[in-house]
Amino acid sequence: MKRIFTLAAILFSVTTFAANGNPRPDDSKLAIRSSSDAFIQVFIDGKQYNINRNGFVIDNIRSGRHRIEVYKIDNYGMFRKRPQRVYSNVMVVKPWESLNIGIDRRERVWVDTRFDHNDRRRNARDYGQGRDYRPDYNDRDRDGRYYK
Repeated sequence: MKRIFTLAAILFSVTTFAANGNPRPDDSKLAIRSSSDAFIQVFIDGKQYNINRNGFVIDNIRSGRHRIEVYKIDNYGMFRKRPQRVYSNVMVVKPWESLNIGIDRRERVWVDTRFDHNDRRRNARDYGQGRDYRPDYNDRDRDGRYYK
């Protein structure tokens, strides 16, 4: 009985350490926000997501090509609904990229891409660290005058 319990405890410990809850180091994020009054459907690689009035965030999107389509659903009568395509594009998502897709009140779509400056490995890509990020910041001569 001791051997079975010890074996089960070791197996549980190994699976707990193996199950990493952190995303892969090259996963990206997609955020979709809508300020439209219409019912919006978003298809990402054929999978449907519904946006009622706010938005949603999808973490852990693999880098690569993704097809993104945005539809506005118009109601005609009680049971008839007609989807109208608002946006359709194939996007290449890079590692550690944050895609922000916004839909305004007139169903106009804007896409903003940003990179995570701190990639969770203490590699801030020299952002704001004074390492030639802005080379003219402290560019003074020894007597306190600026270089010209």
